[in-house]
Amino acid sequence: MPRNKSEVFAPKGLLKMLMLKIASTKPVTGVEIMQDVPEMTENLWSPSPGSVYYLLGEMEKDGLVIRVPTGEPGIKRYVASEKGKLSLDTFKLEAKKNLHRQLVMLRILSDLTENNSVSDAISSVAKKIATR
Repeated sequence: MPRNKSEVFAPKGLLKMLMLKIASTKPVTGVEIMQDVPEMTENLWSPSPGSVYYLLGEMEKDGLVIRVPTGEPGIKRYVASEKGKLSLDTFKLEAKKNLHRQLVMLRILSDLTENNSVSDAISSVAKKIATR
């Protein structure tokens, strides 16, 4: 759970998967990741430099990303390796399984706020996901 009003709950491993998704589309730097994640999350989440650079190091050590030559002094760019892309695909499958459960919980929260139109919309989406 978030510790203060400005924190957003993010499932464990989500930052790593967002980083792999970004690195699957282009060679990327840590700074670019820190710019892309807020855009992807509608500015609800800005990962810290410590989190991003630590994960890049761990992901490189684990073979999930590969550092690519840039010709730019001091600039490190990374791309997702095949192992990283496979890890991302596996995460996507798990995310699809968990999405329905998360939507049910959102519907319950919406019910508690007595916002029937949102509850109905969430229920509709949850049913579509459950049938896929």
